[in-house]
Amino acid sequence: METEHSTHPTAIVDKRARLGEGVKIGPYVVIEGRVSIGDGTTIKSHSVLGGDTKIGRNCRIGPAAYVGLDPQHIRFKAEALSPTFLIIGDNVTVREGARIHRAIHPGEDHATRIGDNCFIMGAVHVAHDCILERDVIMADAALLGGHCHVGRGAFLGGGCTVHQFVHIGRLAIIAGNEQLSHDVPPFGAVRYGRLKGYNAVGCKRAGMDRATVTALRKCFNALRQHRTVPAALAELRANVEPYPEVRELVEFIASARRGIPPSRFRGAGGPRSDSGADVGGADDL
Repeated sequence: METEHSTHPTAIVDKRARLGEGVKIGPYVVIEGRVSIGDGTTIKSHSVLGGDTKIGRNCRIGPAAYVGLDPQHIRFKAEALSPTFLIIGDNVTVREGARIHRAIHPGEDHATRIGDNCFIMGAVHVAHDCILERDVIMADAALLGGHCHVGRGAFLGGGCTVHQFVHIGRLAIIAGNEQLSHDVPPFGAVRYGRLKGYNAVGCKRAGMDRATVTALRKCFNALRQHRTVPAALAELRANVEPYPEVRELVEFIASARRGIPPSRFRGAGGPRSDSGADVGGADDL
């Protein structure tokens, strides 16, 4: 029995595509490949969907969004016998001109993933193998390199660019036009290339109680007061109440592969090495 859905006569829909109940396909949409679209989702005009892409229920895609196309990677080889995947959750919005690419490696276990309730604004780029946990917001023209991981409820400001393999923690906030090459701790706020403090508004909106918010404030104050990561971690472990959020923050910093952003300025140019170059490695706060 065929499902009830609405497809504009100018749309081109691959016979292999599967459309759920109440799906609406707008004018000049192109769907090519084994695309699965969940109940109640709308694909707006001029959008292009491709590959082995799974889209959840009640999503809004487009207009002119590019979803599930081949990854932009020189070593990628499209092979029908070993497809690569993009998996998008429920209630996700992908606005005009946004691009979300499938993974490089085959199999759903390696899929690019967009969690439930994410809001991907216009001209955003989500590269291959990225993972966005639920409730992430990416403002206009924010760009993610490949293999990035963005934690639940994080906010990426418009025009920010994120280097491949960067991990952004839960409820972190990134200012507009930032250029990130370090991991960003959960609950952190990044501006001018520095860890400026904690995301006070985001933590309160997430329903954290006052005691937990106070403990997180102590953590980020300690990060500003210590020059190296080991010294800061020792302070956090010894003198800050071990709430789950504090443990989450400590574990993230201790395991950050790309280091974390420096957390304070030293003069107009920030902390510098003997050669005069900016520094911000794993042991540099």
